Amino acid sequence: MKLIKRNDNIYIFPLLFIGIMYICSIAQDPSFGDSLVFTIQGYKGFEFSSNATNHILFSNFLSLLHKIFPFVEVHFLFVGVCILSGILSLFYLGRLLNLLDISPRSSLICIMILGLSFTFWRQAIITEVYTFYLLFSILYLINLFKFVQSKEIKYFYYLSFLLGILFLIHIQTILFLPLYLYFIFRNFTILKMHIIYGGIITGLLFSVLLIPVFMGRNTFISIFTDNSYEDSIFNYDPSIILKSIIRNLVFLIYNFLFFIVFLFWGLKNKTHLDYIAIGIIPFLVFCIKHNVSDGYVFQLIPYVFLLILMGRGLDYFPKIYIILPLFFPVIYFTSYKIVEKTSLGKTFDKEKYYKGGTRYMLFPPLNGNPDWDYFINKYKGGALYNDPNLKYLDSSIREWDEIRKKN
Repeated sequence: MKLIKRNDNIYIFPLLFIGIMYICSIAQDPSFGDSLVFTIQGYKGFEFSSNATNHILFSNFLSLLHKIFPFVEVHFLFVGVCILSGILSLFYLGRLLNLLDISPRSSLICIMILGLSFTFWRQAIITEVYTFYLLFSILYLINLFKFVQSKEIKYFYYLSFLLGILFLIHIQTILFLPLYLYFIFRNFTILKMHIIYGGIITGLLFSVLLIPVFMGRNTFISIFTDNSYEDSIFNYDPSIILKSIIRNLVFLIYNFLFFIVFLFWGLKNKTHLDYIAIGIIPFLVFCIKHNVSDGYVFQLIPYVFLLILMGRGLDYFPKIYIILPLFFPVIYFTSYKIVEKTSLGKTFDKEKYYKGGTRYMLFPPLNGNPDWDYFINKYKGGALYNDPNLKYLDSSIREWDEIRKKN
């Protein structure tokens, strides 16, 4: 199989441009939150826990890279993994869209839309699991649709292997199971002699998550959930659900901006629409029910399905300018400049000033946000120490301060 196909050539320079933008957007230190935790964990060495927030394959892959490249500054090494995962995700998104008969031109626009969207851009420039997870998710979908189109058994084994890998990266892979089961149902006649073997491949990979349980590192139930999941998933307050729907719609609009309208034209193409619908619905329900501050990251998988529809919609408008997604950074920067002068902006600046305030909330790049020395002086001085959003990071904050002094 050729690594670069003829239709791929159209993506090279746009992806190079996006990659340069990502590199220029990196902060000098890890972002506060899970990014800092992953950085510390990767620096300290291998961690054999398989709880819902550890992401065992991702965190240990970072540790392995640090062992191989100890001379590379750990923060930039780990962010480099996320940037590379993001660029490869965009590349294979183009492959997926072409596979589904979306024109190279519309595919390129979709790649640029996702690559320059707020959520994807932000996740690509911090040490987080989501671009890494998205890469393998897109590869999984490519092999699923290749089987649907060609009926070649090898693609079933490829997707079974990738499904197992996805479980090792993030437990939200459970949400892919309805699509997997529907896929088997629709293709049962061809797959009936292979379902068991495919299931064994997926099951063996999933069983890696059980090893830490047997070692006493975590409980079985912790593989699937933690307190934040339980508090949100099992909360059925209608007002909270309504707020979550509105919140997710705001994220969707801010990420896709004026390109959202093309989704409606995309629905005219019914090819594989059943797979798309069954694939996206569990993730959308989860996004609505898991109403937490960083819940927008879980929209990235639904975005892949939405971009399929968007690409089909764009095919109805061949005269749309390819360069339109390049206005995304301009719109984000303008939004930040406008909002910072409002009462909402003042609230952001007050509550998130140590991260960058309004700039952090509305503009994807992290370079230029308050540096570590500014933060650590405020933190050790007591101004931030008792902040409940930071208190759980206390050990990581102090460990990173020591690490950076050594380097």
